[in-house]
Amino acid sequence: MRKEKVAFECSEVKLHGELYIPDETPTSGVIVCHGMNKNGFHGLKLYRKFAEKACEEGFVSLIFDFRGCGRSTGSFGYGIEEQKDVKCAIDYLASREEVIPDKIFVVGHSLGGAISLYAVQNDERVKGLVLWSTPANHAYNVKKFITMNRGKLSYYLFILASYLDNLIDVSKLVNLRVFGILLRPSLVRKKMMKLNECEIVQKLKIPILIVIGDRDRIVSVEEAKKVFKAANNPKNFVSIAGANHIFHEKEHEVAVETLNWIKSYLKHLNNLT
Repeated sequence: MRKEKVAFECSEVKLHGELYIPDETPTSGVIVCHGMNKNGFHGLKLYRKFAEKACEEGFVSLIFDFRGCGRSTGSFGYGIEEQKDVKCAIDYLASREEVIPDKIFVVGHSLGGAISLYAVQNDERVKGLVLWSTPANHAYNVKKFITMNRGKLSYYLFILASYLDNLIDVSKLVNLRVFGILLRPSLVRKKMMKLNECEIVQKLKIPILIVIGDRDRIVSVEEAKKVFKAANNPKNFVSIAGANHIFHEKEHEVAVETLNWIKSYLKHLNNLT
């Protein structure tokens, strides 16, 4: 196994990441899309641990920073512009000689899962999608997050601020940082809160695995089950006992569950050919 630091262009930005390459190639590829975090994939050990484990299991694994996060250039795109980043990551991985270009799997965590759902639609190179801790829809998720941390009044003040933000940049007056990212309320309302995972998953035509921790306070098991119910077959659902939103201390378990699912579906694909 070897590791490469990589960078690839995506429209007006440059995305940075790491590529894990097994000894035997060409082989299938896996892309990991991190959750909302200014530090990108560096923000959680979950991403590197999974990429390393996937490489040990024979997959070329790519982890990368979304625009405006980690080492990548550009600005945070509220889950909309990042859809381009996933498409560029797929293009990059498919271009590598170590990768079988039409056997790529995508894993998305939290907001990264929502972004991936939109990005992989109708891409025949992607053979399966894994969602870790991904909400049912972001309008509800934003409301839940604010209410849980600041109370109901804060949510209504946030909505008011999102309309005032059209006239004046409220973020310059109030430090609205979430996971290190400075947010404009108007763009949260106009962009992020328009992401509807339950709606878009119904259009997905590839197998899907949904993984959730039963102690996740940001995305509940019930929300994950809504996405699962809305998804088309074939689909699988896994609840990790004792796991929180970032699968702290459960990284190995979530990696094993994810890779077992990917390998079982690859075996099915190989039997068809």
